[in-house]
Amino acid sequence: MNTTRHTTGTSYPSMAHWLAASSPQPRDVRTLWAQGQMATLISGRCWDTVEMPLALSGLTSTYLTYRSQHVGPHLLSGTEATAWWLVEAGAGQTLAGVEQVKVLPVGCPITAPAPSTYNGDRLWILPESPCPWLRLTSAEALRTAVDDAVRARPVTYRRTS
Repeated sequence: MNTTRHTTGTSYPSMAHWLAASSPQPRDVRTLWAQGQMATLISGRCWDTVEMPLALSGLTSTYLTYRSQHVGPHLLSGTEATAWWLVEAGAGQTLAGVEQVKVLPVGCPITAPAPSTYNGDRLWILPESPCPWLRLTSAEALRTAVDDAVRARPVTYRRTS
């Protein structure tokens, strides 16, 4: 069953090209997306990926917004209760050792739908800007917001199943 659903009327073709560039076969990624399928992106080629529990991500986003910090593209999965934030390549280590956060290693695969679609319980959150791919969340700002979110609600955000 195909569960692809467009979430906005706006197309992000340049965003799709930029995301696909993280794969060794960007054309294959774009082809899969054009067919409404998920594709595999690779962390560390164009950006670093910071993984965190979905609930922590929501509070982190709130802290970033409250402080007028840019909230860049990130991927959400409700089923996995996980979020993956994109930060500048090489900057992910800024978050190494932060409680409840994991910096994915270079080469780690990430399964994702095309931008502006919902597919397989995954959805991109894209900033409101003409070129959302050109502006990632600052790793330093993300670290500060995560630290504050954990202190504000010092519970484990991971599911215990």
